[in-house]
Amino acid sequence: MYIFNPEHDLCLANGDPHFVPPESALAFGRDCAELTRWMVGLDTAADDDASGVPQKIVPWGWNYVLRKRLRKEGYPEELLPSDGQIEAIAELSDRRFALEALESVFSHCGGNRMGTVTPPSYRIAASSLEQIEGFIAKHRNIVLKAPVSGSGKGIRWATDALSHSDEGWCRNLIARHGCVVAERRLTLKKEFAMLFKATATDIIFCGYSLFYTENGAYRGNVLASDRFIERQLSELIPLELLERVKMVLISYLKRTVCGKYVGFIGVDQFFSEELGFNPVVEINMRMTMGLLARNIYDRFAGELSIGDGSHRFEIVREKGPYGCKYSFRFVG
Repeated sequence: MYIFNPEHDLCLANGDPHFVPPESALAFGRDCAELTRWMVGLDTAADDDASGVPQKIVPWGWNYVLRKRLRKEGYPEELLPSDGQIEAIAELSDRRFALEALESVFSHCGGNRMGTVTPPSYRIAASSLEQIEGFIAKHRNIVLKAPVSGSGKGIRWATDALSHSDEGWCRNLIARHGCVVAERRLTLKKEFAMLFKATATDIIFCGYSLFYTENGAYRGNVLASDRFIERQLSELIPLELLERVKMVLISYLKRTVCGKYVGFIGVDQFFSEELGFNPVVEINMRMTMGLLARNIYDRFAGELSIGDGSHRFEIVREKGPYGCKYSFRFVG
C-alpha cells in the first residue's frame, strides 16, 4: 500500500505524534492523493495483491504522526516503524548530515582534473546569531534554512543584514534545534538529483532526476531517461566526475545509513555559475518528486505517450476563495 503524505517533512521537524500540520500541507495530500497511482512498482512488496490486504506500507515518508494515524486505523504493528527507526530518519534528514556528506564527497572529488566541485565552506551550521551575522557580512546575499524542513518551507533569504523577524526566527531555531544553516545565495544553472534505495546492507542507485524550482519550492520534473539527463548534465559536468561522485555517495551512504534506514534516498544537487557542481545540497530520507518522475518515465511512458525528454511533470498550485487547490499535470 502506497501513501502520499507530503506533510511528512513538517511532521518530522516537529517530532510530536499529536502535531497537526497546516491545512495547506494536508490539502496538497488530499488533492493529489492520486499520485499513489504513479508510485506503483517502486516497491513490489507494496503493490496490491489478490487479497487486498497490504503486505507492506510504503508512504512518502515515515514520521510519528503517520504512525499514530495508521495505528488508530487498525494497521498491524509489524507494518509500522519503531521509535528508533523514526528517530534515525529524523537524524539522517537533518541538513547537518548533508553538510557532513558534502565534506566527505569534496575530500574525494574536489579540486581535481575532472571539474569544479562546490567547497563545503559555501555554507555553515551556525549555532549563534553572531556566526550568522559574520557570514552575511562576508557574503551579503545568503539563504537561511531550518535544520529540517520541506521543499520551500523553513527557508528565508537575507541581504546585507538580518531583519528583526529573521533574528527571532533564527533564535527560535537555534534554541530548539541547535543551529541554523546559512548558505551563500548562488545563481543556479541546473538542478538535479541522484536517487538511491537503502537496503539493510547496501545502497542501490535508482537513477537521476532533472527538476526545476521557484523560490526554493518544487515546480516540476523533466520526464526522461537517465541517458537523456546525463547528456544534459554533461554540458556542464564531465560524466567521469558524475560517476565518481555517484560511487563516493554510495560508499558514504552505505557506511552511514545502512542498518539505520531502509527506503528511498534523494540527494539533491545543482550546478551554479559561481561554484560549479554541488554534489550534496539536501538529502531526503523519503520518496521525492524526482523518484516519482523517474518511475513515471520508466514504467508508464508508453501508456502516457511520453517521449524521452519531451514532457514534464508539474505540480500546480491555484489560489481560490476557500484556500489553495493543488493538482498535477503532464506538459508536453
